[in-house]
This record gives sequence, structure tokens and C-alpha cells, in this order.
Amino acid sequence: MDQEEMLRLFEAHREAEAARDIDAILETFLNDCFLETMPLGLRSEGRDAVRAAYELQFFTSFPDLAPEDEGIAFGEDVVAVWGTLRGTSRGDWLGVPPGGGTFAVPFANVVPFEQGLMAGEQIYFDLATLCEQAHIPLEDIRAAAAILAAGQSAKR
Repeated sequence: MDQEEMLRLFEAHREAEAARDIDAILETFLNDCFLETMPLGLRSEGRDAVRAAYELQFFTSFPDLAPEDEGIAFGEDVVAVWGTLRGTSRGDWLGVPPGGGTFAVPFANVVPFEQGLMAGEQIYFDLATLCEQAHIPLEDIRAAAAILAAGQSAKR
């Protein structure tokens, strides 16, 4: 894919995220897509798992979650985006009750492309700072993520 095609698809993806339109988000991905949240050690594979990750890990936990993209770099069939991730802890995150705090942390996404669609996303951010700002116990999130990751590994 050329840069314009990758950018156009990624922008459609961001618009769908902002609208909380999970079906439109999934249309930007391959059927066998992935969503990997690196600081949690979690990787969701396939549309159903990616849908659940968006619903349960992001939109329910942080209903106002909003990445502010500040830069983008293109490689061969890959895009890297960085900026500031903002949100408020208002719902359970991985079973941990909300802290009610707002956060603003640096983030980066790495998005590979295949067959004219996004193959998935790898998301990087500072988990400790997010938890501190959101008033969520870091060790509780790490423990919950470890349990979920162990279940994901068992399914592979």
C-alpha cells in the first residue's frame, strides 16, 4: 500500500474509534486481525477478540478515551503514530474498579498493513503513569492482565 492509502485507512479507523463504532473499526482490519496492548502483555487475535478488547478494555473503562496524534511515520506497509492518550477512569478495567482520575500519557501505535487493510495494532503507553493519574492501583491492573494473558496463551 502507498502512504496515502495507509493514511486514509488509518484516519477512517481513528474516526470510527472517536464515534465508538466498533463495526466500522473492525472494517479497517483484516479478518484475522490483532490488537496488542504492550504494557499489559495482552494480545487479542481475531475480530471477536478485538471487538471484546475495544468494548471491555478501552471504551467501557475509559468512555472518553481519545488519542491525540502528534506525529506519524511511514515504512513499507507499516505506520507508526505517536502522541498523547487522554481519558478518565469511569468503568472497570480488567475487573479493577475505576479510580475516577483523568490521565494524559504519551503513546505510540505501530500498525502493519496487509491486503489493503490494517493487520492489527500494537499499542504502547506508560502503564504506571496512566494508573497513577487515573487513581487505579497499578499492581491490581498488572495482576488482572497477567491472569488474562495466561488465558490467552492457553487458547493459542
